[in-house]
Amino acid sequence: MKKFIISTTMLLACVLMFSNCAEEDYDERYKNPSQTSDIAIEKLMPGTLIYSIDWIMSTYGRFFGWEIQNLCKQANTIGVRLYPGRYYNIWGYTDGLPPYGNLTKMITGYKLMESLYKELSDAEKAENEVYMLAVETMMYGMTAYIMSSFGDIPFDEVGAVAGSGSPADSHPHFQDDKELYKRILDKLDELNTKFKSARQPSLFKAQDFICHGDLMAWRRLTNSLRLRIALLVSTQGDLTAEGQNAIKQILEDPTGRPIIEDNSQMIVYTVAPEGSGSQLAVHGGSGFDWVYLHMASGELIARMQKNGNGGVWVAGQDDPRVPIFFSKATLKGDIPVDRFDQEKPALPDTVNASGEFVDRSRTSQSVPTVYRGSSNGMEASTFDSLYQNNFSAFSRIREYGFFRNNWRWDPPVLTAAEIWFIKAEAYQRGWVVGDAKAAFKKAVKLSLDFYFDRHKNKTSDEATAVTGEDAHSIIYRAVTNPDLSIYTDTWIDNFAEARWTKRPDESTYAGGPLEAILEQKWLNFGYVYAGEQWNDLRRTGYPRMLYLKDRDPAAEIPFPRNRNRYTDSDRNYNMNFPQVASQDNYSDVLFWAKADWHDGPTWP
Repeated sequence: MKKFIISTTMLLACVLMFSNCAEEDYDERYKNPSQTSDIAIEKLMPGTLIYSIDWIMSTYGRFFGWEIQNLCKQANTIGVRLYPGRYYNIWGYTDGLPPYGNLTKMITGYKLMESLYKELSDAEKAENEVYMLAVETMMYGMTAYIMSSFGDIPFDEVGAVAGSGSPADSHPHFQDDKELYKRILDKLDELNTKFKSARQPSLFKAQDFICHGDLMAWRRLTNSLRLRIALLVSTQGDLTAEGQNAIKQILEDPTGRPIIEDNSQMIVYTVAPEGSGSQLAVHGGSGFDWVYLHMASGELIARMQKNGNGGVWVAGQDDPRVPIFFSKATLKGDIPVDRFDQEKPALPDTVNASGEFVDRSRTSQSVPTVYRGSSNGMEASTFDSLYQNNFSAFSRIREYGFFRNNWRWDPPVLTAAEIWFIKAEAYQRGWVVGDAKAAFKKAVKLSLDFYFDRHKNKTSDEATAVTGEDAHSIIYRAVTNPDLSIYTDTWIDNFAEARWTKRPDESTYAGGPLEAILEQKWLNFGYVYAGEQWNDLRRTGYPRMLYLKDRDPAAEIPFPRNRNRYTDSDRNYNMNFPQVASQDNYSDVLFWAKADWHDGPTWP
């Protein structure tokens, strides 16, 4: 965490900037917390909740630094250059990053709200309780997410210095992640009950930019987050009983513990208009800054079309998300042309005067026709023969698609499809009685519907937004907008039915229906939520993917990480860091994860 010491004044200033409160209003309202009226908590809530945007939205820090430079490499969801250090974040985006850095601020903000709340009368507490519940819900969801990367983290003592002023409180102790997960599971269940009877103050709706004052939506969100966290700890480790029991409680009590069941019920952060100056003015994929980060994942493509990675996508046969996600590449990595009538055939391969083989395919010019991506599992020689600084050798993330540069990308806290995939896994494992296949098919439909909707409503299209004749512009215009009308409910049902037992290439799943569920769940996250993909991969080992050893024989991280290391600020400034120094590495396996989740050997 960047800093453990956050002054009350600084925090309030941030809150007031978000709430558009005048400076004189600040002086009037916040001189003495014990004399602060209910309006203080009402103003503090949105200013504290805003720290969660780096957990939910594709802000620059979260997406560019945290996801693409870090987690996407471990989850195989962004195509990578196979340079030495492929599993390592070579740019050093680790210290104080969102969302880790902002969790400290959120916890501190909540404690400030709590200190003010305790000073209220019983009647005022009842009127203001819902503000506390909203922040507490998001704080627990964000905390669980951060622990899934680091394990033990500071929590209870974070922000204590803001109240005490004592330097000793600026060094919070690290707490056992098992204890914190268990507490969060219990607390989220309590929050569902409290939301059910909570009052709704007149100003709550205007200040609630997450659920917009809908207390039923908050209940669905609270229970859905609990379901996600319960699944994380349910398959191995010390909390399997607690995790499985929470899943059973939720899925067997839909009335008392409602969850997100449909896309219409998803809780999203509504993006503010471009140029508005709002902290919520974040378009999709705001972190796609560097060209090499735009490469498609070969693992994603290979699992969505019959011809696999490097093949022609066939409408009505292959997964319709392929052209929604990616642009096309040329067949042999040729230089692309803008029009078919400019295409030049490839020259035949030949042997030079010294008897050396000469590959002349790159002297041709072609129209992009195939979908090809790069992944950690690609042989280096294959990658090198294609790449050679040729921008068109690999498909690219669509520049103006459902996500990237889309100002209508309202990111969900979690998707309805994810909830149904969780249901399918719970039914398949026998934890809860239910039809796993039916839940799986429902999840696939919700996923396709979600991406279809985002694609149809994107703000720009490559045909008009991308200009120029350079390779960059040409390849980004090499896109297909599928006729979504052919993908009827019947087609989607048949598609999901086929995926229940077989991959697109007709091979069967080695892990049976459980692997089918986890593979489609991984595809549902796409390249947008790599953190949850990495969690599922470490928890289950599915979908199985090849991770080659790093090309550098002395690589610090020769195989994918099992966890993230702590930040430099933790290491250098927190006097209690020795508590966790022995686990400050990339190799330790977190208690809920599998040691053999990838194909590489376990770390020494």
